[in-house]
Amino acid sequence: MKLSPGRFLGVPVKTRLASGFIFTEYVYRERTVLPRHCHERAYFSLVLRGSYEERCLQKGARHCDSETVLYHPAEETHSDAFGNRGGAIFSIELEPGWASTLRQYEVQAEESLALPHRQVSWLTWRAYQAFNHSDQRSALLLEATAIELLYQLPWKHSAQAESGNPRWLKDVVEILHDEFNRPFSLPAIARRVGAHPVHLARAFRRRHGMTLGQYVRRLRVDYTMNALTGGDTLSDIAADAGFADQSHLTRVFGRIAGTSPAQWRRERPLQ
Repeated sequence: MKLSPGRFLGVPVKTRLASGFIFTEYVYRERTVLPRHCHERAYFSLVLRGSYEERCLQKGARHCDSETVLYHPAEETHSDAFGNRGGAIFSIELEPGWASTLRQYEVQAEESLALPHRQVSWLTWRAYQAFNHSDQRSALLLEATAIELLYQLPWKHSAQAESGNPRWLKDVVEILHDEFNRPFSLPAIARRVGAHPVHLARAFRRRHGMTLGQYVRRLRVDYTMNALTGGDTLSDIAADAGFADQSHLTRVFGRIAGTSPAQWRRERPLQ
């Protein structure tokens, strides 16, 4: 049984499209058994809750529980059996154009993979959070996060592309510093500097030790720290820094600075 794009053997919750990707959430009742099937397109999946046993012809049995992130190539045959609690799955399907891109950049995307790295799980949860919002920023975040997931796959990039630092990396940094408070779009930046998004994302991470999204969030927090020494309200600072709202600012600031914006302000005199 081959499943068409956006279709999974479960109870559909929600589907969204964004720039070459299809995002879906499905739930599965307890002890649900899915017959052998395959999907027309390659996809990532995050186990939101519950657990199941998956059997692939090439890989054998695999136990998948909460926060497991899998990659399945197009048309790979597998079956699934859910446990007593059932489960919920968030999936990111790749539109066909990505297949040629993955081949071009020598990404090893022909085999099913479990991706246990903390960075992969964090990226997929971040995509799921954006999936559950409907504003313009969430669409950009979905697109950027899905592309970042692609370069978490194992690959053999060409030696020429991997050597040194591409000249356009400096341009990327200048754009981020000049426009950190605007809606962030990795593909848009890639077009401006003449690089492919996947290559840009990998080269930037290799050079700076973080993703473009993480770099932008640090720039926004740096701006916020300086702004907190003035008299502007937190909501105004959040808008000026490029955060969706004050609560978004507080969450990101707390992760990076280890304290809340209000506490940071209390510990420093106003200028």
